[in-house]
Amino acid sequence: MGWLDWVTPVGGYAVVNYHGIVPADHSGGKTFLDGNLIRPEAFRQHLQFLKRHYRVIHPEDFRAFVEHGKRLPPRSVLLTCDDGLVNTLTDMLPLLLSEGVSCLFFVTGASCGSKPGMLWYEELYQLMRSRPLDGLDLQIPADESAEPSGSFQARWWSTVRRASRLDARARADWMSLVRGHCATPGAGSELHSGLHSERRWRLLNAAELGELAEAGMTIGAHTSSHPVLSLCGEEEARREIQESKNHIERVLGQPVWAFAYPFGTPSTMGEREVRLAHEAGFACAFLNVEHWHWGPSNLFALPRIHVTANTTLPEFAAHLSGLHARLQRAVGG
Repeated sequence: MGWLDWVTPVGGYAVVNYHGIVPADHSGGKTFLDGNLIRPEAFRQHLQFLKRHYRVIHPEDFRAFVEHGKRLPPRSVLLTCDDGLVNTLTDMLPLLLSEGVSCLFFVTGASCGSKPGMLWYEELYQLMRSRPLDGLDLQIPADESAEPSGSFQARWWSTVRRASRLDARARADWMSLVRGHCATPGAGSELHSGLHSERRWRLLNAAELGELAEAGMTIGAHTSSHPVLSLCGEEEARREIQESKNHIERVLGQPVWAFAYPFGTPSTMGEREVRLAHEAGFACAFLNVEHWHWGPSNLFALPRIHVTANTTLPEFAAHLSGLHARLQRAVGG
């Protein structure tokens, strides 16, 4: 690990991606969905490690790099965070400020309103846990690529894919039906017991988004409603990407120059989405994987190191150094 601390990342810089902090009032740490969140003490440990061995840059320095070709300092690291959960303001921001570093936060168009609610696919997970859909899934398009599986996570993800084929309004209407179905007497106790922490589940609202920006953080777009973009029709995918940019710019009164693809993996986006992000007027766009065939030079398919709850500090160092990506390429992964 000591040697990895000083290896230069592939491309000369690295981008690290988080999805939020586990808040102290959240007791459901064994939930499948919590695997993308990190404990506050681990996040501080990451920040202190980065400050010792790398140069954590401000997002605006990265903007100057992609827009004007300004050279980045050696061993630069850009911090990003997806989805815009409210714990990014209540739990993550204080840690960033205390360590004196900045982050590029990607939020959905839902955060431009006063009552944003939850990420729809996380809510769907909880609803399906509380009660079977009992035929409501027949109202959404089929998923031809789904493989037969008895696991709950596989059935949930297949349903997410199917619902992503609906446009945002139709999906919201369908979610209302599911919400009403699962809220029948005796069906909601498991759901509500798992959602008592607002800081865990709720998205930032417009006022809180402004607070994050006023604290010196940079805001990027993450679509309007966070669907699987590759399953949307072309015009719907274009609307999801373009309108998220427009709405956030209207709320904040400042340009939004960066975009992150929802889920950001080869199975959830592709060349069409790269083209649409470019046409929407972004300066760059980010994946949620660190190795893809497009390579690190495509400004609209920028790789990121995805940090999970199980990422140890030695693993973090291996990803930052590029060793993990080099090994993946060596074995053809």
